[in-house]
Amino acid sequence: MINSAVAGIVFANVNDDLLKKLTSRRSMASVPFGARYRLIDFPLSNLVNAGAKSVGIVTKENYRSLMDHIGNGIYWDLDRRNGGLFLLPPYITSGARRYNGTIDALYGAMDYIKHCKSEYIVLCNADVLANVDISSAIETHIGNSADITLIYHKGNIPVNNGETMMLEMNDYNVVTGISLDGGKDEQVNYSIGYTIISRELLLSLVKEAHDNDVVSFNREVLANKVKQLKIIGFEHSGYVTFMNGTDSYYKTSMDLLDPEIRKQLFNRERPIYTKTRDDMPTRYGTKSQVKNSLIAAGCVIEGTVINSVLFRGVKVEKGAVVKNCILMQETKVGANAQLDNVIADKNAVIGEEMILKGTAKKRFFIKKNEVV
Repeated sequence: MINSAVAGIVFANVNDDLLKKLTSRRSMASVPFGARYRLIDFPLSNLVNAGAKSVGIVTKENYRSLMDHIGNGIYWDLDRRNGGLFLLPPYITSGARRYNGTIDALYGAMDYIKHCKSEYIVLCNADVLANVDISSAIETHIGNSADITLIYHKGNIPVNNGETMMLEMNDYNVVTGISLDGGKDEQVNYSIGYTIISRELLLSLVKEAHDNDVVSFNREVLANKVKQLKIIGFEHSGYVTFMNGTDSYYKTSMDLLDPEIRKQLFNRERPIYTKTRDDMPTRYGTKSQVKNSLIAAGCVIEGTVINSVLFRGVKVEKGAVVKNCILMQETKVGANAQLDNVIADKNAVIGEEMILKGTAKKRFFIKKNEVV
C-alpha cells in the first residue's frame, strides 16, 4: 500500500454536548488532555502514522481554539503543497445546512473528498482516545476485499453515546448485524469511531443519503447496508475510551498515572504528536513534594502535588496542597491553598488559603480565566 492511498476526515465537534463544561468555548477536538495534548492530536497522529498525507477536519462551531492549535499542520507533517491539513466548516453555498448530523457534515465536505485523490478515506471521531494501528486495519481491509471496515473494541459500550455501533460478526469478522441501542451492561464488540471506506463508495453513499434527507451515517446508512455491502471488523485490543462526560474525562486523565496505560497510548512505534511549546524545565522548590503525578514543562512547584495532572505553566505556591486534581495551562494556586478533586480550566487563579474540595462523584470545576 502506498502512502498517498490514505486520507482522513476527523469530526471535531462530535458529542460536544456531553462535555459542556470544557466545550462551551472550544470544540471537543481542542479539549486539553494529558498535560500537553489536545484530543485532536490522537486521530491526527493515528492517521499520519498510517501514511495519510491529507486530513480534513469537519468543524461546526467554536473552532477558534482548534485553529490556533493545529495551525498549518506542521507538527504532524501536514504542511505540504500536495495534500495537507484542511479545516472544513459548514458550507452554506454547497447546499448543506449548518449540519445537524454526520450526513450533513460529510455532504459539506464533498469537495474535499472529491479532490483529495486518495483511494481510501478513514473517518475518525475526535472524542475517542486511543492509539490505533490504522495501517494494519487498512491492510486487512484490502486483503478481505471489504467495502467498509469498522475498527472495534470488545468491552462495555460507552454510556451516553447513542451513535456507537454494536457489531454482530461471524467467525471471519464479517459484520452480520449492527445495532445502536442496548447492551450497556454486557461485553460487546463496539465500533470505536474509526471507519475505513473507499473514496468512491463514500461519495456514493453520502449523496444517496443526503438526497433522501438521511441524518446519521451510522444509524441510517451503515446499519441498513449490512446485507448489501461487505462490512468487516478489525479489533483494537489496546486502551480506548470515549469522552462522554466530565467523569470520563477525569477518569481517563487519572488513567495516565498508570504506566501500563501510558505505554499503550504513547506507543514509540506510533508516536502521538502535538503542538510544541518551548519552555523552561519544571522548577521544584526545596520543600516541594510530588507523588504519582504527571507534570508538564514550565511549571513551578513549591507546594505538594499528589495524584494529579498539571499542564504547562502551572504554579503551585508554598504550603499549597494539590491532590487528585487536573490543572490546565497557566493555572495559579496560591500559598497554603488546599485542592482535592478539582478540575481547573486554563488560566484559573486560586487564591491563598482557599479550600476547594470536590468528591469522587462530583468534582469541583473552575472555568477558564476564573478567579476563585
